[in-house]
Amino acid sequence: MKYVLGKVWREILRPIRRQYIKSIPQRIDTSISDNQAYPQICLDASNDYRLFNTFRRNPIYNTILEHMSRSHGKECLDLISKDQDILEALDTFKANDEYGNPIMYEYSGAGMISPSTLRYIKVLADLKKHFRTLDNFSICEIGIGYGGQCRIINAYYKPSLYCLVDLRQVLTLASRFLDKYTIPAVLNYTTMNELGRHNYDLVLSNYAFTELPRSIQEVYLEKVLLRSKRGYITYNAITPVEFNSYTRNELLEILPDPRVYEEEPLTDPNNCIIAWGENV
Repeated sequence: MKYVLGKVWREILRPIRRQYIKSIPQRIDTSISDNQAYPQICLDASNDYRLFNTFRRNPIYNTILEHMSRSHGKECLDLISKDQDILEALDTFKANDEYGNPIMYEYSGAGMISPSTLRYIKVLADLKKHFRTLDNFSICEIGIGYGGQCRIINAYYKPSLYCLVDLRQVLTLASRFLDKYTIPAVLNYTTMNELGRHNYDLVLSNYAFTELPRSIQEVYLEKVLLRSKRGYITYNAITPVEFNSYTRNELLEILPDPRVYEEEPLTDPNNCIIAWGENV
């Protein structure tokens, strides 16, 4: 999951990121997260147990993921608390935090838990509200982080298939993480180019799809989004101008009967949720 970092936090991380990147051959980025440093951290953590044990606190990794604030975590918990059934499963979800040594806080009624894990649970609550159940669904997630959202969904529902799409290095780390758990769905790890055309029951993307250049977004639209019965996209507008990414209004014209919802908690004034297929 990805959020716009505050100016102060970004200034702290910039020199660390710059020093790390110097040793990596340079090339053109294909997304905001394809910044060379982030994929390398994912690969290193997947191959070295010492790095895997702490990757969720790595400053380079935190430029992309695991930088959600304590207060945003509290807002997520307040929203989660509206669904008593999900709230009662909280201890099951907290198992996400057993690996990677994430920053955790003590929350009243929840105990110690990572704000990012609370965000994943909040997305699960959204999916339940919009689509009722995900049991026996074939699901495709574009931009998977370390597999945290996949694990949360599979801890509550029993999908038949879960396709995880991301950079190869990211997939390797997610595979190592998800192998720590019993997952009911058949897991399929694939890059964009390996991804086949498929009619999924649900396509899901938290920020990642809207952080891609238009040319790559068009591939996903043709292969997955326009073929899927249902969709849930957390939209943001932080890509460089040269990416020419699809705007919110353009996506609303393209996607099948979409509806727009406020992002809760709101992490940027331009963010929103775009969902479709709620009555399927």
